[in-house]
Amino acid sequence: MTTNDAPPGPADIDETDRKILKILQTDGRVALSEIARRLDMGSATIHERTNDLEERGYIREYRAVLDPEMLGFPEVAFVQVEAEAGRASGVAERLAEDPSIQEIHEVTGDSDVLLKVRVPDRDALTDLLTRIGEHDGVRRTATNVALRSVREENRLDL
Repeated sequence: MTTNDAPPGPADIDETDRKILKILQTDGRVALSEIARRLDMGSATIHERTNDLEERGYIREYRAVLDPEMLGFPEVAFVQVEAEAGRASGVAERLAEDPSIQEIHEVTGDSDVLLKVRVPDRDALTDLLTRIGEHDGVRRTATNVALRSVREENRLDL
């Protein structure tokens, strides 16, 4: 891979891009004209920069952050999955199809894959754990149920 083929990274954006990203991260519905006003720049410039950030992959998507408890998903658990040798990636890819699983990470340590799940109740968690355990390539699981969530954050400290 040559330096021209390197994926974008922090050095590829300037301070203005960082400010735009910080504003959008806090409020994805903010009008580009409002960003321009806050940064004392033209709307066309902000529009071009935002489009560029989207095209280069710095902005993946815009979405609402929902309250899971209000919507009936109060139970949070972290599931460590041990996969058969050489099968962790395949297991992770198949698990990605389950909507109850919010996050999937291939990790180092005692397990191969770490999951964050949200479910309506313990019965749903039991059903989910059964489904996970039945996946081809899964050797065993270990589950930690969250007693309470002190902080859940997707924002980056820009």
